[in-house]
Amino acid sequence: MSFQFHFPDLGEGLHEAEIIRWLVHPGQHVKTDEPVVEVQTDKSVVEVTSPVTGKVLSLAGEEGTIIHVGDILVTFEEQGRKDNEQIPSIDGGQTTKMATNQSNFESVYSSATPTKIRPKAAPTVRMLARDLGINLDEVIGTGPGGRIIEADVRGFSQPIKPPQETKISNHARKEEIETKNQEEEIPFVGLRRKISEKMVQSVNTIPHATGMGEVDVTKLVDLRKNLIPFAEKHGCRLTYLPFIIKAVTKSLIENPYLNSSLDEKRGKIILKKYYHIGIATSTKDGLVVPVIKNADKKSILEIALELEELTDKARQRKLELADLQGGTFTISSTGKNGGAVYATPIINFPEAAILGIYEIKRKPVVIEDEIVIRSMLGYALSFDHRIMDGQETGQFLTTLTYILENPESMMLEVR
Repeated sequence: MSFQFHFPDLGEGLHEAEIIRWLVHPGQHVKTDEPVVEVQTDKSVVEVTSPVTGKVLSLAGEEGTIIHVGDILVTFEEQGRKDNEQIPSIDGGQTTKMATNQSNFESVYSSATPTKIRPKAAPTVRMLARDLGINLDEVIGTGPGGRIIEADVRGFSQPIKPPQETKISNHARKEEIETKNQEEEIPFVGLRRKISEKMVQSVNTIPHATGMGEVDVTKLVDLRKNLIPFAEKHGCRLTYLPFIIKAVTKSLIENPYLNSSLDEKRGKIILKKYYHIGIATSTKDGLVVPVIKNADKKSILEIALELEELTDKARQRKLELADLQGGTFTISSTGKNGGAVYATPIINFPEAAILGIYEIKRKPVVIEDEIVIRSMLGYALSFDHRIMDGQETGQFLTTLTYILENPESMMLEVR
């Protein structure tokens, strides 16, 4: 019995995802709940499992293919089910069955089993070949491992020239091939492509404005140093970020427009009375933003422990969708390895603002007409200029500066 497994909605209004890696191949036998594919959603990489036991007949497409909810993901030949049975889909409904006559079976199986080796070429090169009406099977690849590169396709499409011109053309082509051989092609897929889409959406939708400055965190440096032994007793590595998260949360409570979003369709600004702080975290695949929920109700130690857990999960690619959902404000910390003195952070759409923080540096500053050495923290605040103006952001930064310069005030908090 043939069974079509349709790509399910994995949560939070998902409409599409990108196929990152197939974990099965046509002809392979799988069991119920065995992973069949990894897909990249807007939030994270998710494993999709098989709803049945049987043999894989065909797959939806190559790695890098965009698949939409409801599209056929995998076609199976089931084992141990009668023709008149139906298998519940992931969303609790009934999954459509394929016709089971021999011709359909042979059609599905043959389409999943290629009869010849496909030429090696990047998607852009294949598209160029299609545009030029060239059969890639006839092109000799000069790239690494026999891969067909753009120069091979363009060279194949050139008309025959007189001998002298051909000689010049061959010389130029040789130089072009040598140059191409020194280039590396990295697929623009997965998390990197999703980050690109989110950044473009944010910049094209939100009129960004950015304010930059410095905060004297000399007292915070001393406070953290004194609390490190206490944190270590609780199995926690105490960084500056938990203090900053707490200070940001208190500042958002007093300045609610920075903890909001704009609903353009309804013509309303949504002020959020909950404080879910996203932390931009670097991984080998790109930035992800795990979220610390209800930061206003947690102590600095609790935030530190949760932050460490989320960071470890992010770098091991073990984050779940719930870890990445619901953020209301984002902090991007470059730390000691950031390099830049200042940068312009891009807002995590549809949030209203993002705070970039940079390396703490010892600098000379003037206090009461005297030059003294202080620990200074650089920051950059980008905000949605549709929702707020300089007054709201100025008040937020004033509140934040006071708390960070007087960190003992966070110890007295009752919330």
